[in-house]
Amino acid sequence: MHDLVIVGAGPVGIASGIEAKRAGLDFVMLEAGALCQSLLEYPSGMRFFSPADDLAVGGYPFPTPHDEKPTREMALNYYRKVATAEDLPVRTYERVERIVPREGGFEVYTVCSVQGTPYPVYRARRVLLCTGIWGLPRRLEVPGSDLPHVAVRFEEPQRYWRKRVLVVGSGNSAGEAAIRLADADAQVWLAVEPETLETCRFRPFVLRELLLRVEEARIHPLLQTQVVRIEPHCVYLRVGAEERNLPADFVLTLLGLLPDTRLLKPLGVPVESDGKPVHDPETGETPLKGLFVAGALSREGFIYIARNSVQRVIRAIKEGL
Repeated sequence: MHDLVIVGAGPVGIASGIEAKRAGLDFVMLEAGALCQSLLEYPSGMRFFSPADDLAVGGYPFPTPHDEKPTREMALNYYRKVATAEDLPVRTYERVERIVPREGGFEVYTVCSVQGTPYPVYRARRVLLCTGIWGLPRRLEVPGSDLPHVAVRFEEPQRYWRKRVLVVGSGNSAGEAAIRLADADAQVWLAVEPETLETCRFRPFVLRELLLRVEEARIHPLLQTQVVRIEPHCVYLRVGAEERNLPADFVLTLLGLLPDTRLLKPLGVPVESDGKPVHDPETGETPLKGLFVAGALSREGFIYIARNSVQRVIRAIKEGL
């Protein structure tokens, strides 16, 4: 029986694995996709909204040239090298299907994500969930939101060259997508609910680049705007008090992501109104003794916060053992 099973091998899972190794625990890490699968699904060339130092884990420096914002490719390279340097016991493409409490610990059932074949059952005294939020994007609840030209994730901007694209969202992901689409010569409209772009949730450097492209008429902002319905070639909007229809070839609804609580619900772990499971803010332990959460499932989803909180979580796990 292992001391610990860590579910997820993204940045927070890697940070947890490093702490577990340094604490001398017998543990294994299970990842449904590739190492840092969530980062792999980011658009190529995407920049992080945090400085490099905030992405570093395990005391390993995160180098970037000329103080640039780190990109997806830099992050993938960095976390792969950290996981290799620490020789973390990560088992990729092994998806956890269910967790069953047993006397003295848990049984963890997994399948191969590629072929669907089951693996032998893992037995562990403690389980730490670092599953992140990438798998569950928020969706626009309006008629037509399931049409094939409506996407909840932004991919390669090249595919939108000279197309009419409506981006919906007032956070950094929507702002970054609008910028990159404009730079790829798409015709871009950005629909936000606040009265001004300055009152959206954009980081300063995202806002600065957005305003520059608005001034150049490469991004057209739609303020105080809500989507009413989507049709194959047109989006119906409520802009302030007025109704408006906008021709569009593609619609990107970038409204943020939800915590993935699918493994927790069958265990009866209660979930708060914000979608996060009930847990001890110091130790990360849920009401189900021995089951812990970290990262996006806790209230410390930013990497630079989570890398410190997992030290407390692993310390609590070791003391409990």
